Amino acid sequence: MRILIVDDSPRHLTMMMYELGKLGYATSVAETGTAAMEAVAQERFDVVMADIRLADMSGLELCWHLRTAQGLRHLYLILMIPGSMTEQFHELVEAGADEFLRKPLDWKWTAARLLAASRVVAMQRDLERLATTDALTGALNRRRFLERAAEEYTRSRRYDRPLSVVMLDIDHFKRVNDSHGHAAGDDAIRATVRACRESLRSSDLIGRLGGEEFAIVMPETPPINAYGVAQRVRERIAATAVRLEAGGELRVTVSLGLSWLNATDRSFDPLLARADAALYRAKNTGRNRVEVEPQVTLSRSLAG
Repeated sequence: MRILIVDDSPRHLTMMMYELGKLGYATSVAETGTAAMEAVAQERFDVVMADIRLADMSGLELCWHLRTAQGLRHLYLILMIPGSMTEQFHELVEAGADEFLRKPLDWKWTAARLLAASRVVAMQRDLERLATTDALTGALNRRRFLERAAEEYTRSRRYDRPLSVVMLDIDHFKRVNDSHGHAAGDDAIRATVRACRESLRSSDLIGRLGGEEFAIVMPETPPINAYGVAQRVRERIAATAVRLEAGGELRVTVSLGLSWLNATDRSFDPLLARADAALYRAKNTGRNRVEVEPQVTLSRSLAG
């Protein structure tokens, strides 16, 4: 469990890092509410422990900002309040706090409350996984994939970094279902995602957009490199055998369309539309192939 400590007292920050480290928690620190919001936007934390009095805003304001920005990602928010505070408890919870602890902290009590928090965090992770992943394959579902793809588009545009997108579709999938049944079709879909993952980096995103159609986002990847990955994905899937319950095995192929970020794109949508156009060209020109949009020859000069 990762904890962000927010306090404008260097002495208190040092003490908390030491005590939380003894309890086995990984910690980071921020001395202002603004720094805390930036840290949460850039890294994944499970718990934020914030002093109610910060130099640039109150802990209540920080809670409100973090709750507003969190989306599906749940943060367990703990406010540290002075022992003299005897009111405002309803206001603390209303602002978004899950818990409050009195300062100076009783570390036996704090350890117990963090143990309780870890259970809530684990349940929230399970809920987040159910809400964002495709139940059949474990790939991102359509909604979450498009959200994460939009984030990667924004990052790539801001820092002028390459971004490539692939759409792929299982060839003649209806024939698989009609000939071998839906269970075999499900197995083919799962095998396709496994083969994709074996060819991708951990930083790449794969989502199931619907049925037998998938999309991949490759950050920091220029077109020539992405084209090589797409070809490896195609070859690996074609070489994958899906065992049939009735005996024997099934092999499927996929058609793929590749696009990449260019200077005129104002959102992620045009990249996906170009990849989709390339995918349908691959379908219409023989299947089991990779097409690109725009239709250019991928030379080494495109590697960036």
